[in-house]
Amino acid sequence: MSSYKTPPPSPTKAKDTSEKPNENIIQPRLSLWDLSVVKAKAKRSIGEDVTTIFIVGNKSSGKTSLIFRFLEKNEQPKPTLALDFTFARKTTSDLSKEVCHIWELGGDALLFPQLIETPIVTNRRLDKFAIFVVLDLSVPETLWVTLEAAIVNSKKAITKALSSMNKSDALTLTKVLDEKLSKRLGDECVDKQYLEPFPLPIVIIGTKYDLFQSFEPEQRKTICRILRLASHRLGASLNFYSNLDVAQNRRVRELFSHYAFDTPFPKGICQDTNKPLMIPHGGDSFEQIWPGNSPAQFSLDFFKHLFESKIAKFNEKSAMPEDPAIDSNFKENDVDELRNRIMDEITLTERVRQEFSTTDNYIV
Repeated sequence: MSSYKTPPPSPTKAKDTSEKPNENIIQPRLSLWDLSVVKAKAKRSIGEDVTTIFIVGNKSSGKTSLIFRFLEKNEQPKPTLALDFTFARKTTSDLSKEVCHIWELGGDALLFPQLIETPIVTNRRLDKFAIFVVLDLSVPETLWVTLEAAIVNSKKAITKALSSMNKSDALTLTKVLDEKLSKRLGDECVDKQYLEPFPLPIVIIGTKYDLFQSFEPEQRKTICRILRLASHRLGASLNFYSNLDVAQNRRVRELFSHYAFDTPFPKGICQDTNKPLMIPHGGDSFEQIWPGNSPAQFSLDFFKHLFESKIAKFNEKSAMPEDPAIDSNFKENDVDELRNRIMDEITLTERVRQEFSTTDNYIV
């Protein structure tokens, strides 16, 4: 009787217990509401919707009044002594918050580059930064001093901000600023090769146009020409404004809104010197401003010389001093005595620090 042995079971593969997506199961889709929430959180996480407007200008030019009109405040503006800060906030259709930081530099503070540096150097989103230069058209002798101080000191601050970044971030930011500048000027700008455009958006607002209208026609024409030349050279937008004009108030609010919340740039252009100027970035040309002259000769130094010879006739009284403390117009015996005492203490402290820092045992 033959014996029969049951064959050993064939080896089987271990069952894969890992979960695999079932391609036959339809994955649930996010609702429009959920997508809006995700998008809003993503924007907030990268700070995408935080913009900055920095307002500079000469004293009593109406800077605070412009801010109040944009924020729809009905308060009586007070003089800005140094550097003031406020913000505007807007809720979008997807319920995310858009925020604009608004810095205002007091008119007298144009003398202090350190205050101009503060909003610029401490900002890490200069690609969402705009500078509004407010000029009092009723005081023409201050126009160039104010514009030059704002441009020169702001440019130094931008250089300092870029140098404080690591090389990669600085190169990336510079590339983004160049791309935005090219877009801002537009393809129709015919003078690109002759411009010296400011890296950030510059919006020049000439206030008190109602008083400016009473000037002699030739003087108005000359002031308009020089401001147009300088604005075009910088790639800036030039706008004249009177708080008594409804249309001009609306346009200024639209300018603020554009740089605060990325709304459309206000439409319209006016180059007629008998009317309030409204010229967007890249919307002018040297041939229209001063026909028959070579654009190659136009520089900010040339405009300054032209202004001084035609308008201001500057002297020591109208020029800004390097240090107000040495200006006799600011002389105050008690304040000067206290200042000298503090400077002496600072000098002594620095000397002591240097002496002790050279030893091995003491470092101050």
